[in-house]
Amino acid sequence: MGKLVVFQKDDLGQSQIRALTQVFQGLVDFSPGRAVAKIHGEDGAVFVKRYRRSMKPWWKRLFRKPYHSPLFDEATVLAKLHELRYPSPEPLMYTESHRPGFHESLLLTRHLPGVPLATLAGQELRSGACLSLALLGRLHALGIAHGDCNPYNFLIDTEAYVLDFERSVAFTEAGGIEDFKKIMLRLRALGLGNSDMNAAATAYLDNAGVATFDAHALLAEWRDEVLLVKPTRWRPPQELHLPR
Repeated sequence: MGKLVVFQKDDLGQSQIRALTQVFQGLVDFSPGRAVAKIHGEDGAVFVKRYRRSMKPWWKRLFRKPYHSPLFDEATVLAKLHELRYPSPEPLMYTESHRPGFHESLLLTRHLPGVPLATLAGQELRSGACLSLALLGRLHALGIAHGDCNPYNFLIDTEAYVLDFERSVAFTEAGGIEDFKKIMLRLRALGLGNSDMNAAATAYLDNAGVATFDAHALLAEWRDEVLLVKPTRWRPPQELHLPR
């Protein structure tokens, strides 16, 4: 039943934490064991991700590695990116708790404005693609590969932001190419034309520092590749409100 507070911002007071804890009881899973919500308060909105994993009886876990929550990895990367002033969510708190039958992890971040790149079309998609690929280039230049580079993980407002760093790893050329390929093929599936794809590739290269691969050559190589688009698990966050 123990609860471990791994990370907590100094400006997050105990009264606010208690209020948030009450609101967490209203979280509804959008897929088994996973819930996300935007929580409105007097001082602005915060975003929470809650993951729950069923803990099998001890005799079934003897030869398995201890469970490691992907939200812990995300919180760690977000803290580093916030120090570097990279456009990503500011982490406010991360906790883990062991309850009867399951492990729960909570990641609380400051809410960011914007809509997912995947929901845009026309000129908004074209400009959003360039903003997003520029941010991907900056991320790779910082030595980080995203690991889940789909258009739902880029928020577009007056500027762009990158979300969901659960699968991020240290940058390698293979990881960088995988990031670049995933986002570019999905942008093409959304209707982005060849000239706009090349413009986005240029935005990537302009921000990637010393590039380890030829982005334009890879685009030409993938031009005839067919992308099998799978249904997304993305859902808009649940809207909740702190009690007044």
